[in-house]
Amino acid sequence: MGILEGLHNLNLSPPVALALFPVALTGLIITYYVSLAFYNIWFHPLRHYPGPVLNAATRLTWSFQVISGRSQFTLSKLHDKYGEVVRIGPNELSYTTSKVWKDIYQSRPGKPQFQKDPLHYQKHDKTPSLHVSSDADHTRMRRMIAHAFSDKALREQEPIMKQYSDTLIRRLHEVTASGEAINIKQWYQWTLFDLFGDLCFNQPFGCLEAGKSHPWIDIIGESIQAFYYLGLARRIPGLQSLMMKMIPKKKTEQAAWHSAFSKSLADKRMAMKTDRPDFMSFILKHNETEKALTVPEIRSNVNVLIPGGSETTSTFLTGTTWTLLQNPEKYKLLVDEIRSTFKDSDDIKISNTAGMDYLNAVINEGLRFYPPVPSNMPRVVPDEGAIVAGKFLPGGISVCVAPYPMARSFRNYKNPDSFVPERWLKDPDYADDDLSASQPFSFGPRNCIGKK
Repeated sequence: MGILEGLHNLNLSPPVALALFPVALTGLIITYYVSLAFYNIWFHPLRHYPGPVLNAATRLTWSFQVISGRSQFTLSKLHDKYGEVVRIGPNELSYTTSKVWKDIYQSRPGKPQFQKDPLHYQKHDKTPSLHVSSDADHTRMRRMIAHAFSDKALREQEPIMKQYSDTLIRRLHEVTASGEAINIKQWYQWTLFDLFGDLCFNQPFGCLEAGKSHPWIDIIGESIQAFYYLGLARRIPGLQSLMMKMIPKKKTEQAAWHSAFSKSLADKRMAMKTDRPDFMSFILKHNETEKALTVPEIRSNVNVLIPGGSETTSTFLTGTTWTLLQNPEKYKLLVDEIRSTFKDSDDIKISNTAGMDYLNAVINEGLRFYPPVPSNMPRVVPDEGAIVAGKFLPGGISVCVAPYPMARSFRNYKNPDSFVPERWLKDPDYADDDLSASQPFSFGPRNCIGKK
């Protein structure tokens, strides 16, 4: 029986019935959500998993924790309190045990894979990319794009990378000559954005020389924040369409400019005739097969590579630089190794840094201590269900590894909140560390294509 029909049967006058309608509707909505919370807490298949009651009752709790910008610190405390698995939402589990990397993210021959949670990941349009795509599309695209990240490509791209690292050092000398402090995060970000613009489009954005951001950097940064709000909206029926209508005109125009700008850069680069060893040259060179990337797919994937490479790498460099400065004894050890290995900066090559033990230990510890992508990477358990961390989970459950809580867990590392490169050098004091818990590039067939 509908609400209006029910009010009519009470023989109320039309004005009174209309006045009571919103009250009745509100009551029904409240009753629905209270009943749903009651079910989530007491009858849901995940009811026996530990975690805060409010998180079990409604997904809104975790959504607001994410929007706060401090969700990973909150989650780290929850894992410290509740253990290696925490129920962070009615239908979601977070893990900090290393074996779960394989359970969730590794290939499962003959079995369906754990797919990316569609409530967390969303394509900008219908074009697949490495970020969001089917298993078949992802395998096909990755095989083509991997040529741009091969050892051969890396060797040929090294002069381009050195050009930007040299420019960064020169500009840092210039802007610090007066003795004033600088924001190193900005300079790292500008360097990587220029570099990836050059590698993707054969066109740097001039940030390093100008000493200021390109508009695209700001739009990308704002879009990351908007991503979390839209993630919340997708979980509430009708709210996403309402939020899209409420977006200021300026933001809509920025999004349109972003799409048009990136498309024009990609099209311009694809039309070039050049042997320059950038990403696009390797992609186009190996793209003449039946499994080739379409033009829209190339555009979509370079849009992934720009923020995926520049934002994450600059974040890692910023965090590691800050941490080294907080640990001067570690900084000195690193400087001593570099200066005893090379007589001049021109001697530094990618190939002859592989054997630098302390440098590589600092990199690994920096990636553990300050993971560039600290947030959850949720996957959905296949319909048939699966074993995760030794327990069966029914299909449809969202599961994830949280890189930051994983890396800062006392169950995985001794002194997890201390920067200790020596743990990667087989220091006996850290022999019990579970180094495999740190997977900053993710794990399995959908891990970061830039991992080397």
